[in-house]
Amino acid sequence: MKKILISIVAILLINTSLFAQSPYVDYALKFSTNDYSGTARFTAMSGAFGALGGDFSSVSINPAGIGVYRNSEFTISTGFSNSINSVNYLMTNNEDNQYNFNLENLSVVGSYSMENSDTRWVNLNFGVGFNRTNNFNDRIQMDGINSSSLMEIFVANANNYSDPEQLDGMYEYLFWDSFILDTAGGVFYNEITDEIFNDPENFEIYQRKIIETEGFISDFNFTFGGNYANILYLGGAIGIKRLSFTEFASHYESETESLPIDYMKGFDFREHSKTTGTGVDIKVGAIVRPVDFLRIGTAVHFPTFYNIQEDFYNEAVGYFDEFAPGKSKSRTIPYEYQLITPFRFIESVGFQIKKFALINIDYEFANFSKIKLDDDEVFMPGNGISDDEKFISDNFSVKQKLRLGAELRFGPLYFRGGGTYSTSPYENKHGNIVSFSGGLGYRENKFFIDIAFVRSMYQYDYYTYDWPYGDQLAQIDNSFNNFILTAGVKF
Repeated sequence: MKKILISIVAILLINTSLFAQSPYVDYALKFSTNDYSGTARFTAMSGAFGALGGDFSSVSINPAGIGVYRNSEFTISTGFSNSINSVNYLMTNNEDNQYNFNLENLSVVGSYSMENSDTRWVNLNFGVGFNRTNNFNDRIQMDGINSSSLMEIFVANANNYSDPEQLDGMYEYLFWDSFILDTAGGVFYNEITDEIFNDPENFEIYQRKIIETEGFISDFNFTFGGNYANILYLGGAIGIKRLSFTEFASHYESETESLPIDYMKGFDFREHSKTTGTGVDIKVGAIVRPVDFLRIGTAVHFPTFYNIQEDFYNEAVGYFDEFAPGKSKSRTIPYEYQLITPFRFIESVGFQIKKFALINIDYEFANFSKIKLDDDEVFMPGNGISDDEKFISDNFSVKQKLRLGAELRFGPLYFRGGGTYSTSPYENKHGNIVSFSGGLGYRENKFFIDIAFVRSMYQYDYYTYDWPYGDQLAQIDNSFNNFILTAGVKF
């Protein structure tokens, strides 16, 4: 079923819908984007490992990296993340933080020497493990005094009907059932919209919007590859992706001291959703070492086929001058749909300066206009999810990502750094992301320990609701920080 949620990037249209863009467009973008994480070594170099390999997290970029291993290995990585959102809304600034601990990576690699065989294969390797590719933990809060109200949309939509039983059970009926909406002479009304009608020039109301999200995508990889004559490294991986995403949104409005509202103090509209899913994909890749210091990598990620289950419900709460709060909750609606992500193509070049330094550059290309959505049922009038596909085809384009990473070695100590520039998949190219990373490593005999820090930054616009009057635009600056610790042993 189509529900109406806030879109991270919306197109403002003049109509009586809550928001201009379906949430499933945003979900398709969110679940098709890979924000690679994993081991601290991989993260410290911004994931620039497409031509290097030798780290299990590099399998998420180029599975041929499994062929670089010459020993078996076990690794475990934990992370601590912090998301900071600075919001400007209605000339009011807010800053919010969200903290989270994660298991970023767990893997084991087995390496089998082939040097005594009659072939030119040096070794064959396999690996099993997972890398966290997305972190959805975030919190945004915005508030201020506005000259329009979300209630205007609910009243306008309600007045398409004359009988309360005809109202949408996920939206307008909740406001009727919680005594926020009333009717007289077959017309629905509310004290807030009455105030706007009576004196629109002087109307004001306090608004607060909170959006909290939690979740992740984990990439479980079963990988196999080999080293042919120390010149060609081949690899393939079957990936099983586990998706979990929970979202809570609250839109609260209340009277101000300078403009009290008769009968009611305010209202709170709350949206809850929980999304889970499983996806399957295939990755193949190759690394060529034509000379000792140069490595060239190429990889193809075939589309991930997701089956996704969502459950969502809404609530409305009214706050009144002389009565207890009125509350109404919708039934929980299940919705199943399928998502097919686009192909990904990755080209890499790496340089090895003896045993002193490694440098790698990755270029990643994916055409997000090829994202596909499908469901088995139509719950609402109209074309449903096919409209979302058309929006994606018309408004999304190629998403490009450039990663640069380097590692310097001084005895048992390793110093690492990197950066990433990622373009927006939208045609108008807003929402580019820049990140920087760094880290240290210590390796002695068969044991190693690494730490890493990465910081990503991007800006975007957010419309709290879709209405031609007042100001619904929030400008958000997001900074995401992630600290990772990895321990491992070779055997």
